[in-house]
Amino acid sequence: MTEPRCIPLEAISDEAVGGKAEGLARLLAQGFDVPSGFVVLGASPGRLPDELDEHYVRIGAGKVAVRSSAVGEDSGSASFAGQYETVLNVEGIEALRAAIEDCLRSVENARALAYRDAQTGQREAEMNIVVQQMVDARSAGVLFTAHPVNARRDRIVVDAVSGLGDDLVSGRATPDHWLIARDGSVIERELQGDEPVLSDAELTRLVDEALVAEQQYGAPLDIEWAIDRAGGLRWLQARPITQLPADPNELDTKPNPDDVYTWCNIGEMMPGAVTPLTFSVTARGIDLGMQRAYRRMGAKVPHGEGLRYVGMYYGHLFLNLSSLSELASAVAGSTKSQMCIALCGRDIDEVMEPEPEPAWRRALNGARYFSLLVSASKHRSDLDALAAGLELRRLGTARQLYRAIDENLPQVWRAYELHLLSSSSAGALSPILLGILAKGEEPTQEHHAEVADMLAGAKDVESADIAEGVERLIELLLVQESVKEAFAAADPEAALVWICSSDAGEARDEFRRYLDRHGHRAVRELELRQKEWAVDPAPLIASLQSGLRARLELGARHRMPAPKQRAAQDHPVLRRLLPLAHAAIRTREHTKSALVAVTTAFKHAYRTLGSQLTQEGWLPDPDAVFFLTHQELGELLGGRRELSGVAVSRRRVIDYQMPLHFAEVFRNRPDPLELGPAVDGDRALVGKPVSRGKVTGRARVVETLEQAAALEAGEILIAPITDVGWTPYFSLIAGLATDVGSAVSHGAVVAREYGLPAVVNLRVATSRIQTGDLVTLDGDRGTLTHAEAEPGSRGS
Repeated sequence: MTEPRCIPLEAISDEAVGGKAEGLARLLAQGFDVPSGFVVLGASPGRLPDELDEHYVRIGAGKVAVRSSAVGEDSGSASFAGQYETVLNVEGIEALRAAIEDCLRSVENARALAYRDAQTGQREAEMNIVVQQMVDARSAGVLFTAHPVNARRDRIVVDAVSGLGDDLVSGRATPDHWLIARDGSVIERELQGDEPVLSDAELTRLVDEALVAEQQYGAPLDIEWAIDRAGGLRWLQARPITQLPADPNELDTKPNPDDVYTWCNIGEMMPGAVTPLTFSVTARGIDLGMQRAYRRMGAKVPHGEGLRYVGMYYGHLFLNLSSLSELASAVAGSTKSQMCIALCGRDIDEVMEPEPEPAWRRALNGARYFSLLVSASKHRSDLDALAAGLELRRLGTARQLYRAIDENLPQVWRAYELHLLSSSSAGALSPILLGILAKGEEPTQEHHAEVADMLAGAKDVESADIAEGVERLIELLLVQESVKEAFAAADPEAALVWICSSDAGEARDEFRRYLDRHGHRAVRELELRQKEWAVDPAPLIASLQSGLRARLELGARHRMPAPKQRAAQDHPVLRRLLPLAHAAIRTREHTKSALVAVTTAFKHAYRTLGSQLTQEGWLPDPDAVFFLTHQELGELLGGRRELSGVAVSRRRVIDYQMPLHFAEVFRNRPDPLELGPAVDGDRALVGKPVSRGKVTGRARVVETLEQAAALEAGEILIAPITDVGWTPYFSLIAGLATDVGSAVSHGAVVAREYGLPAVVNLRVATSRIQTGDLVTLDGDRGTLTHAEAEPGSRGS
């Protein structure tokens, strides 16, 4: 057995002294002001080092702090905060011996045993003890060089109390709190008294020195500090922030400070945060598809595989309006303004007018663009053939499966190119219709409502059949008198088992046909991690049950009559353009379905790869595959095994990223918005009317599709966005309001098909309205307001 001994903090080298002593030794070596002290190694109750008295005298023989420094304590994976004993203001050798023995015995206390078992799986621990001079603290506290909750590396958190910091770390005192940017600017300040515990100069010095410590340590730090009565800054502890997830900005785009970005359009296609794998496949597909499509129109798009038009911040995707405006300026008949209207529903003043190409080149490119528009049916057929013929390997080693995916990724880029080429007329015709109605002026809300009227006439739209198919299933369930009420009230898993059984009769057959047609669809369907309905039909079952309950309660569903489209009938140009616009919408929805089918084939392939990587020991579980980029998966298989831990760390931050909101348009890079409740509940929110009519009813604010199962008949659905995965609920609601969207978005298309009043692009509706609020949705004026009257019926 090794004899117990003492080592001065400044003399620590390679010894296993425990996390706390190691952190203090590193601070000392880097020149920080650390109270004098020593570490006691190899001791046990009743068996302390012979030289303990000598080391105590060496540091002044006054009041000291006695703290644990177990091996594994204060690490990045487990802090052991508060699990072992700490004794402060110890004075005298006998009191010191007693305090050390108390700390040594705490290694076996019940809370420490339970914590060790849960966090490390180890019942035994090697306990060392740190003894340091007490600081006569005027103030003390904790500093995190990264935000410990959301893991943002651009934020520093400082908590401070008067006197010793023990009351703070034990939770007995509420501190002054600062949230600080890396440049030292204060973002938030919460004080407990009239005056702050720290002066501005002290706060600045604290932050500056902490950032130096972090740089030298090479990782974000959790630091304890104190300021003594003379104003000296003393460092008491430094350890990695425990269980800190990956940086939420780790994969951010490197922006040009002058570029203008928006979440419009792409925020509907890819709502919320995306996984790293999706960023490397789907976002890349969108970008390369645009590059190739515009290159075919004659625009000067440099060759290469880098992203030019799609950016990512905090895991959310954005479009670079500045880069896209340069493309628009190269084609006759296309302008920066039209591009902004097509994407955002309005011109964006922040986007500079690019220098136009020579007239002859614009004319030539315009002709190329027109040629591509009239070739939409060929592009549609090519995409259908690509989707039908795509086969990816499903068996083999992880390396073989990865190689098969890698070799077929160009099919994804091709699919996006064909979708953009075949559906570009849908985006182009909407601003043209607006321009004709507005006669060259800025379109009004009435003009947007009239265009919504015109587009409502589109028939045989594929995405509309998603909701119509749910209605057909509900009709078949309604005729089964013995089971319809039981199905509506059943546990969703039991309802799924029943509708897939022979007892369901025609409903089972229709459910199978529905999955054959639409089983590749889902909410957030271009996110590779998202399971499609054929794999996870639970969302469909939930919508069936909600719709069935509504029909049982209210009877037959009322649908709005089709709009009369007077403006189109009275205008000769509009009358000719309208059939083209309807055809463009049908094509856009069809090719979007084909694009999703291609994406679904790669979902299957990556799931198979994830399972094989887990089986071979490369990843801890199959889901981790989605938290590495496609390139990183290749690097993992090439030997970079540390990427397995990177994937797990990234997965822990996506819950923070997912619900973030951003300004609709921003320059350089965004900061997440803090969306509080509305102060004035009567103020109207103004968006874009995309389906006419007016309705008053109770709001149902839904952030996720899972929450939509609580929808009741006649409620007004208020959501951040509604992609095609939400449409099964459209037969149930009385109106639709979204934070994001456009006149040709999937939600708008289906709302018009159903005659539902709909307003999109309200931006903050989900944060300003609460479930149960009585609201009026006006699809003519594009407004959402709190209502005073009782709910009324829909009207135009």
